[in-house]
Amino acid sequence: MIAFVSLLLLADLSPEEAKVTAAIHANTMKGHVSFLASDLLEGRGTPSRGLEIAGEYIAAQFRRVGLEPAGDDGTYFQNAPYVKVTQPMEGFKIRVELPDGKAWESTGAKVMASFNGAVQLTSLDVVKISLADETAVLPDAATVKGKAVVLLTSQRVPGLAAKRDALLAMGPAVILTSGFISTQPSRLRAADAVQVVPVVVTSDLEFTKYAGELPVGATEAKLSLNAAAPVEEPLKLRNVIAKLTGSDPVLRNQAVLLTAHYDHLGISPRGDGDRINNGANDDASGVSSVLALGEAFAGMKERPRRTLVFMTYFGEELGLFGSRYYVKHPVFPLKDTAANLNLEHMGRTDDSDGASTAGKVTASGFDYTTIGDVLIASGKATGVEAWKHEKNSDLFFGRSDNQALADSGVPALTLCTAWIFPDYHRPSDHWEKLDYANMEAVLRMVAVTTSRIANADAAPQWVTSHPKVEKYVKAYEAMHHE
Repeated sequence: MIAFVSLLLLADLSPEEAKVTAAIHANTMKGHVSFLASDLLEGRGTPSRGLEIAGEYIAAQFRRVGLEPAGDDGTYFQNAPYVKVTQPMEGFKIRVELPDGKAWESTGAKVMASFNGAVQLTSLDVVKISLADETAVLPDAATVKGKAVVLLTSQRVPGLAAKRDALLAMGPAVILTSGFISTQPSRLRAADAVQVVPVVVTSDLEFTKYAGELPVGATEAKLSLNAAAPVEEPLKLRNVIAKLTGSDPVLRNQAVLLTAHYDHLGISPRGDGDRINNGANDDASGVSSVLALGEAFAGMKERPRRTLVFMTYFGEELGLFGSRYYVKHPVFPLKDTAANLNLEHMGRTDDSDGASTAGKVTASGFDYTTIGDVLIASGKATGVEAWKHEKNSDLFFGRSDNQALADSGVPALTLCTAWIFPDYHRPSDHWEKLDYANMEAVLRMVAVTTSRIANADAAPQWVTSHPKVEKYVKAYEAMHHE
């Protein structure tokens, strides 16, 4: 039915839009997803051989359809020097203690530590900060500087990463927080990133209970910490980037970014049966969408006015590593980046909310920018409903790679068909479970949206009247008034 309705609506498309939509096919995306999410690639962990194979595959597809390389030294790869950091836990001890002797401590169990060197801290004053809800604000820097911070958070709070960055900039002596910790003995950081503030994350529920009983603000507790220096090993990760140079002599200097992350969770270290996290919907579906869009636009005789950039990131699952690296080392000037459409979870329609999302596409920050208006109009022209999920559209804005671009001021959002689906972050996220016919219909709508953004006289803008976009507007204005 979706395909039939789309055919009836072709009259609402320009000849160029009709041609680019006709060049997008379900089987093309099925082929890409079935390879990227195969057991051969072992879940595309960052870093891993499977991730490297995926990167080479993506570059080969860009090369096959004739897209121009936009990486380093005439290649499709933007090399990102990173460091694998392993924290020795021998002799590790952290302790928080109240004057009455009530204490929490760990000698390394259920703890992940992140230091720049050896750490020895004794009886530091403890300040408790809670960022567990959207209205929470940070104290002033004088309250935090040189103190030990016990931090309680919630992953569902929008803008949490930015608040953490602001807290680190205040100069605390150490941050101790609760959260999920990796079972891997090492972590990654960019080679040019300097971590000054030691951070300790613990999954110990006893800590959460202990910290919950402390008052917010200054406390009577004292913190002591002893840890050896980490061991560092250099490695190189890669974003994969191609471009289609625009046809307009002026607007070709502006870029429209079409992005997705090509990493996933790798192999689970324990468990029975299948332990490969194949990541078909998350996010081989987004990568296949970027590849299909690249092929469709590269095959058009008449190019869009603005330059289209097709990019896949490493390390999204570890904390938006690839997109944050790109923003710090942009190939295309950020002030000349007109928009970013990030693609994720494009293949499932069985949203965990319960209702089928077949024939629909939603977006994070749906009404944060004028891109939302383009989505609605393109949806009406192609028979696909573009809609805002009243809860998840805002909630998920900071949980995908659009966030890194938005933080710099670039109008950016993430498109998807289902926010959370039954196999999310599980080994059962297999390629056979995706609805490729629906992907075809939705991606044709995305192609029309892309074409209209790339050909419009004016670039998308932040909706300044929206109460949640103030910081993005300020970043946009700062970027354009340097």
